[in-house]
Amino acid sequence: MEQMGIVQARTPESVKENATNILEKLGLNMSTYINMALNQLIIQEGIPFSVKLAKTSYTDEEKISEVAATLEMEGLQLSDGDISMLQEIKHGNMSFDDARAKVLSEV
Repeated sequence: MEQMGIVQARTPESVKENATNILEKLGLNMSTYINMALNQLIIQEGIPFSVKLAKTSYTDEEKISEVAATLEMEGLQLSDGDISMLQEIKHGNMSFDDARAKVLSEV
């Protein structure tokens, strides 16, 4: 059997408690999970999930143009009302569910 090393890490108590509760439901303990994560790091030769800033390279105008181009390929057009609705969603003034309901009510 390979000799075991010790890994110590500091984390907020609430994070530890929440993680422990989830791991218990999965039938795991913290040590097993940490070993699983470290093994995945080795197997994948990197962090096994995306680590990046959530910045978009598209401007709002480019996003709307992309939607308009996609609709145009389907023979549809993006109206001024559609653009307004997309802007309302972006600014948090309308939910996706409300927008979907509005679109479906117009069909």
